[in-house]
Amino acid sequence: MNPTQKQIAPVCTTSTSKSVTCLAVACLLALTSSQAVAQSPGVLYTWPGTGNDQQWAKNFGPSTVVVDNSIAGELRVTETGGAGATVAISDGANRVRESSTAASGGLDVTGLDYLEFDIGHSGVGNINVQFFVQASPGYSFVSLGPDVAVTPGVNTYQLDLSGLTPEQAVYIRTIGFNVRDHAVEGDVVWTLREVRAGGTPLATRDLITHDDIFIDGGLQGAIVNFDRGAVLGNTGQDQTGLSHNPAGSGSLEWTDLGNSNGAAISWGNGTAWDPGSGGNTFWIRPTDLSNYDKMVIRMSATEVIPGTGGLLGVQGFFQVNGFGTFQTPGAKALPIDGQFHDLEFPLAGMVSMNVVDQTGINLFNHTNDLRINVDSIRFAVVPTIKSVEKSGQDITLKFHTSPGQTYSVEYFSDLNPGSPTNTLGGNVLGDGLDAVVTDTNAVSAAVTRFYRLNLLP
Repeated sequence: MNPTQKQIAPVCTTSTSKSVTCLAVACLLALTSSQAVAQSPGVLYTWPGTGNDQQWAKNFGPSTVVVDNSIAGELRVTETGGAGATVAISDGANRVRESSTAASGGLDVTGLDYLEFDIGHSGVGNINVQFFVQASPGYSFVSLGPDVAVTPGVNTYQLDLSGLTPEQAVYIRTIGFNVRDHAVEGDVVWTLREVRAGGTPLATRDLITHDDIFIDGGLQGAIVNFDRGAVLGNTGQDQTGLSHNPAGSGSLEWTDLGNSNGAAISWGNGTAWDPGSGGNTFWIRPTDLSNYDKMVIRMSATEVIPGTGGLLGVQGFFQVNGFGTFQTPGAKALPIDGQFHDLEFPLAGMVSMNVVDQTGINLFNHTNDLRINVDSIRFAVVPTIKSVEKSGQDITLKFHTSPGQTYSVEYFSDLNPGSPTNTLGGNVLGDGLDAVVTDTNAVSAAVTRFYRLNLLP
């Protein structure tokens, strides 16, 4: 995958002698081939107001309970079994999160570190609780670590998500807690005030790579979404007419017929399309892409019968929040030259990106039959230089880092191709805090200096 670049405006500093040094700061995001997946941390449930339990209910266990939201900001679970027997409570299997009642499918917590529950009970002693999720289309029951001794009164408990497989983390059907037997305490009232997903999201997400032939034979959940007549061999809103091209790192390939509206192809969360018998996208939605600033689609277009080439219009699109909103970050021009190109779409203004049902491309009309290949779809947070400060003859640059990511800062004297570059110090390993890099004697060395911030593999 080729790097893509993001520039920010020049930053000027003034010395005490009133001379001005203008620093044109170029911030480049070096997109690499490593896969890092992340969504945004945030609140999942808070139970605002009253009279709405947000579809939380008894999941399993011998005890009986009454679940209510009679107090604003609280879910109460009143045990009525009479003996403090075990019982499990969870959210609804088709409910993704409180803030979106339209979305359905699985909660995406890929790349995050933990869930947090603000929970407690009315008893006088500790009660053991197993926190759990049911995840993946197979509905696998996964305990989030060992049992936790929950104390009387409401406190915060953090549960590690590292035990989830990627397929489980991207598609959680239920989240809940299983109260163990507590006959000594007898029946109690449980109070749940908030459930959160937490951790520091990573900087990039390769939603689609078409590298793994074991996911749909390499199709990775792609379907022909609309304008289906443009795809040679397609027979419906499915995968007919699509194939996997094993050349290089692998890509999705189809023939897009000329003299008609180009096809619209879309993807879900990157897992296999329709693993059951439903023939729809339920098992691969939604995806949380709310953490990212831009989408980069690497693709190529080749004339089936060589002709004059030209440009092909490619519109990015998202169907979000239970397919209630169709939105587009714009269109780009793809050269029809048989070469892979990176098309970059800024995501500013996109809504409901935490519940994306389908991510897609819509090809514009074209005259000749084209062989289309899509190599990857990547989402990225653009690293930016936060400040540039002058102290004497030194220039200090500050930028925010993501944990586990590696950065470097380079400088060069002009923007001409082939201009020599120099690295300031060594690589910087991100820790979630701001990093500071100093260019010693920069002012005396040059009138103008350009800086580049790189996000490395």
